[in-house]
Amino acid sequence: MDKLIEELRLKLTENPDVAIVNDQVWKLPIVLYDVGFDRVKRLKMDILMKMLLLAFQEADIRRAATLSDMLFVEELFISDLIEKMQRTGLIQLQKLGYKLTAKGYDYLDKGIFEEEMEGETTVIAYSAVHDDYRFAADHAYPEAQDKLPLYRYPVKGSLNKAPMQQLLSKEIAFSEEGGFQVIVTGITSCIEQDTEFIPCIEFQLYDRQQDIFYARVWNGMTGGWDAKLEKQIEAREVVKWRENANLILK
Repeated sequence: MDKLIEELRLKLTENPDVAIVNDQVWKLPIVLYDVGFDRVKRLKMDILMKMLLLAFQEADIRRAATLSDMLFVEELFISDLIEKMQRTGLIQLQKLGYKLTAKGYDYLDKGIFEEEMEGETTVIAYSAVHDDYRFAADHAYPEAQDKLPLYRYPVKGSLNKAPMQQLLSKEIAFSEEGGFQVIVTGITSCIEQDTEFIPCIEFQLYDRQQDIFYARVWNGMTGGWDAKLEKQIEAREVVKWRENANLILK
C-alpha cells in the first residue's frame, strides 16, 4: 500500500503547479450477493424442425408416423422432436392435431429455437455509494477489514435485481462456435452474504495555475481513479479546503 501511495503521489505531482494538500486512506463497504440465474441456448432452427412446424401450420396432423411417411424420416426421431417442441411451448395438441402456439409462430418467423440450460450461480458485488453492480473479484483486502476508517459519506442502498440482470445479460451471454448463443433469462435467487471493504486512497490537491482545489481517489477494487467518489467529496469539502488555506495564509 505504501509503495502504491508513493507512486500515485509522484504521478499527481508531475505537473509542478499541482501540490498535495492532504492524503488519507479509508475503506469502502461492498455487499456481496450469491446470485442464481437461468439460461437458455438460442440456436438457428434446423431444417427438420422448420418443416414440422410448417406441416402443423398447413395440415391437421396428430401422429408422428404421418410425418415420418411424409418426410422419409425415422418415426422415433420425429416423436422426439415433437416432444421437445411441446416441452418448449412451440406447439400444443388440439382436437384436430398439433398446432403452433404464438411462441411457435414467432420462432418460426425468426428462424430460431431456444433450449433450456442448467441454472448457474455467481457472486455479484454491490457498492451503494456508486449504486453499481459488478462481478466480485477473487482478491481480498485484509488491510481494509479493521484498520482503516470507513468512507465518511456512506449511502444506504437497496437491492435492485434489474441492473443485476443487465450485468449478467451483458457479461454472461456469449456466442459459441457451434452456432448458438447463451442468454440469461432471469434471476432465480439472490442471497446477501458478507460485506467486504475496499481500500481507497484519497488525495486533496491544489492547482496554483488555475487556483482550484480538487480531489483524486484511487479505488482499490477497480484499480483506477474514481470520478464519482471524487465529485462526492468535492461537493462537500472544497469550500472548506479553501477556507482553511486562506486561514493559513493570513
